[in-house]
Amino acid sequence: MVVAEHASKIRDSDTEATRAAHGVRRWLPWVLVVVAATIGLAASLNVWVKRQALSTDNWTQASSDLLANPEIRSALSVYLVDQMYDNVDIAQALEDRLPPATQGLAAPLAAALRQPATRAADALLARPKVQALWTEANRRAHQRLLAVLDEDKSALQTTDGNVVLDLRSLVQQLLQTAGIEGLSSRVEAELPPDAGQIVIMKGTELDTARTTVKVIRAVSWLLLALVLGLFALAVYIARGRRRTLLIGVGASTVVVGLLVLVARRYGGDYLVGALATNPDTEAPASAVWGIATSLLRNVGINLVIYGSIVVVGAWAAGPSRWATSLRRASAPTMREHPVVLYALVALVLLVVLLAGPTDAQRIYPLLIVFALAFVGSEVWRRQTVREFPPVVSVPA
Repeated sequence: MVVAEHASKIRDSDTEATRAAHGVRRWLPWVLVVVAATIGLAASLNVWVKRQALSTDNWTQASSDLLANPEIRSALSVYLVDQMYDNVDIAQALEDRLPPATQGLAAPLAAALRQPATRAADALLARPKVQALWTEANRRAHQRLLAVLDEDKSALQTTDGNVVLDLRSLVQQLLQTAGIEGLSSRVEAELPPDAGQIVIMKGTELDTARTTVKVIRAVSWLLLALVLGLFALAVYIARGRRRTLLIGVGASTVVVGLLVLVARRYGGDYLVGALATNPDTEAPASAVWGIATSLLRNVGINLVIYGSIVVVGAWAAGPSRWATSLRRASAPTMREHPVVLYALVALVLLVVLLAGPTDAQRIYPLLIVFALAFVGSEVWRRQTVREFPPVVSVPA
């Protein structure tokens, strides 16, 4: 009876506070939640660009994943063979090695060798040693890109002011496995210095890129702090409706995560359709988009997970029958063994960290999430203990 009266007082107090909320206090918290969610969407895209484009380790890992994909590897094989044929007269090289009576077969033979050379290139790119060359080429290119963006003027002395991905070593590896005795050394000697070089960024684009990078780096933590600050302010001023606002905060976070996933899904379809004019290039382009935006997918999934946890936590502190029953059943444990709650929260966070797409490299955001989870758990524990105090038996 005492417990029921205590719970009733809490609900009555919440009702009175809700009625007292009027004017600005009634709609301002929701406006803040919407503004924070909008900024959160921009912050999510900013985080993805920063982690994908400005992290050499993530760039290199994505590059390794690209080459491991059969569709992309096949497209790269075609490019390498095209580089060999475009920069060297293969027919003339064959003609010089054939007997005079068969020199007329040089051109047809060169054309016939193109397809076997492409298959050889695909097999070559599947080798661990060659994949290591690819990975190292991408690492060097990205390090050079970051050096240039940080205004290191010495980084582009050998690339005509452009940032390039140098695949010449892969072309040379292909020539060595061409299987035509004596031809590879001659063709390799005739390759121009820029053969196999893919321009990542032209020198004329560097000023714009430098400005963009400075903005991305400057606003990264600012946007995160602004989102958390607006959410906290919305909950603070929503007196009497804080649980409802917390559910709104969690739901808006889930919506932002879903929007990120939807944008990745349908944005990729649009870009692939717009850029891949040749049907043969659609599959590789789609694979590139999927790998390049894997971190964006992780951001979206994380937002959905964390937002759902907030919604469940706010519901567990609410007046519903199931939530009240949960608090009533857990009240003795919360009073006598609070460490059980902390251990359970730590276990859930550890499972999310290990099994989910959370990037363990982002230690500071993870620490914020962990801290908020433990603070929320302690608030819920205190509410439970206050709402369901121990029953004191009265002597007869």
